[in-house]
Amino acid sequence: MPEPVTLGFPGQMLRKLEKYEVLDEIGHGGMATVYRARDSSLDRFVALKVLHPHLQRTSEARARFTREAKSVAKLRHPHILEIYDYSGEASDETYIAAELLTGPTLKDFVLQQRELPAEIAACIALQLADALSAAHAKGIIHRDVKPENVLIHENRCVKLTDFGIAYMVDAHTFTVTGQILGSPGHMAPEQVEGGTSDVRSDVFSLGTVLYFCATGRLPFIGRNAHHLLKLLLDGEYPDPLRLRPSMGAELAQIMDKALSRAPGNRYQSADEMADRLRAFLTEMGIDDPDGTLASYLAAPKEVAKELEQHTLQRLLALGAEAAKSGQVSKAQAALSRVLALDEGNDRALKLLGTLGRRRRVNLVVALVAGVLVLSLAGVVYLSRRETEDARVETKALSSAEQGTSDMSGETARAIETDLPSRPEDEQVAVDETNQADERTKPATPNGRRWVVFKPTPPNVSISVNGSPLKPFGPDFQRVRLKVGNHTFRFVGAEGCCEERAIRRRIPAGARDFELSVKLRYKPARLYLKGPAP
Repeated sequence: MPEPVTLGFPGQMLRKLEKYEVLDEIGHGGMATVYRARDSSLDRFVALKVLHPHLQRTSEARARFTREAKSVAKLRHPHILEIYDYSGEASDETYIAAELLTGPTLKDFVLQQRELPAEIAACIALQLADALSAAHAKGIIHRDVKPENVLIHENRCVKLTDFGIAYMVDAHTFTVTGQILGSPGHMAPEQVEGGTSDVRSDVFSLGTVLYFCATGRLPFIGRNAHHLLKLLLDGEYPDPLRLRPSMGAELAQIMDKALSRAPGNRYQSADEMADRLRAFLTEMGIDDPDGTLASYLAAPKEVAKELEQHTLQRLLALGAEAAKSGQVSKAQAALSRVLALDEGNDRALKLLGTLGRRRRVNLVVALVAGVLVLSLAGVVYLSRRETEDARVETKALSSAEQGTSDMSGETARAIETDLPSRPEDEQVAVDETNQADERTKPATPNGRRWVVFKPTPPNVSISVNGSPLKPFGPDFQRVRLKVGNHTFRFVGAEGCCEERAIRRRIPAGARDFELSVKLRYKPARLYLKGPAP
């Protein structure tokens, strides 16, 4: 039994709980109080998590403690809190003795710093992804990943804590009637709907943590609990790139994928998300994420300045390299992030100007190439038809003159992609799976086929046959249509591109039909206001 001791000085023993000298309170929650304590047997400090007295007789609360102790005891990972001891269910007072972390919580740290460098946000998410991967490998799903359950330790790393509602694949799920287990702002939609949680549910929650670290706010913030859950179920959250353009499109895409409404559209494992984060950091010249994070946690302001200069130089190098190799989109993404970090950066502006001139030259080359391909295709077509009767020959000549020569679907799409877009364009789709016999195989007008959209850029809204515009994304990537002619309208986000309207014939076929459409970026001008040089 515990032996109460009344003392008036903080840091001295408040009471003794078996072999643990309880020193002072360091945390308080709905189920337990966490104390700093000393293990008198091993002479070391621990975090002692003690179940509230009024819950001692509650079997469900004790079962939750047991679950946490058993689940974490299976794990040995540098980024997961280590458990040393457990009182057992038969004890008069239920407690868990664990590694004493120095703190603070990730939530408090981010709010204190206000803005973390994007690469640091990725380093934190990477350590948590590795921790979740280790838990998942043991059949443990955390189900409550959030900034409050992540602690910074010794100003060098982050550690995942609180496995109290973890689900063990080989055990029954802990449930409470009428209660959703988890934190509403971080739960995956399938958890809210009462569906089965799996590793992808933790991936979603990790996406909310990455979003919080990179933007300083949570993705789902509602007026009340009902509104918050509706936003979460609908997958509605502010575009992270708009909230903070300096993070860059690549990191925004990582969190967007993790936060996909449908589990099948997310990273399918914590390992997969970790690989993507590592690739992002490697491209940014960070080969030692753990060392980089430790340096930052030890001196946030100083390292943030150094990291910004490193990032600028790296992005300029990536932008120049991409521009040289003709990777326009990649160059634009890198240089746009440079300007978000350093508005008016001369080198970035010059490189963007070079890209603009190169695009105009490429357009002229593409037009000339298109005319040559059409002419060549017409000549080949006519030569093949020389031996046919006059009626067929005349018809072939007419088709060739009108530019409807028989080209492969791949060639047709190449020309279509490079030519400038016009709303009045009308084109006939070519089915790659049936190119050889498309002219002889009759279409089945009553059949249906999936049409998969492949827009460039991807940030567009699409209208099908005059329907209201709908944003392209995880919830709208394809549509099932009847075989035959259909109209499609593509509108870029915030007027970035020229609107495109096309008419396509969807041929019969068993496979998905890919509709690739490229929008032409609108010309832009940059105005600089300031004193004359």
